[in-house]
Amino acid sequence: MGGCVTTPPPEERVWVRTDGQKGSEVPALAQQFEIDKTICLGETQKTAVGMAPIYYQGVAGATQASAIEGQRAQALEQVIAGCMAGKGYVYVLKSQAEATLQRFRATAADRAKAEARRP
Repeated sequence: MGGCVTTPPPEERVWVRTDGQKGSEVPALAQQFEIDKTICLGETQKTAVGMAPIYYQGVAGATQASAIEGQRAQALEQVIAGCMAGKGYVYVLKSQAEATLQRFRATAADRAKAEARRP
C-alpha cells in the first residue's frame, strides 16, 4: 500500500539590506523599507496585470495551467527581487540572513577604510 509523500514547506525568506544595516535598529530604515517594498509590489502587480490569462480543459489542461502558474509566480518573484535589489536589498533564506548581513557589514567597513585612505 502506498502512502502520501509530503514535502516540507519552503524555508521562510527575508529581505536584508546590502549596506549591512538593520531596519530594526534604525527606525528610519524600517520606514524606508516599507516604502521600497510598496513600490516594488506595485511594479510586480503591474507585471501581473499584463500577463495573459490561462485557459484549460480537463486534467491535462489543468496540469499545464499549474505549470504555467508556477512559471508566472517565479517571474513575479524575480520582478520584486530585481526591484528591491535596485533599492539595496536581497532576498535570502531566514537561516542565512544574519551571516549575509555580517558579510555586507564587513564589505561596507572595508569600503569605508579604502575611502578613508584616498587622498
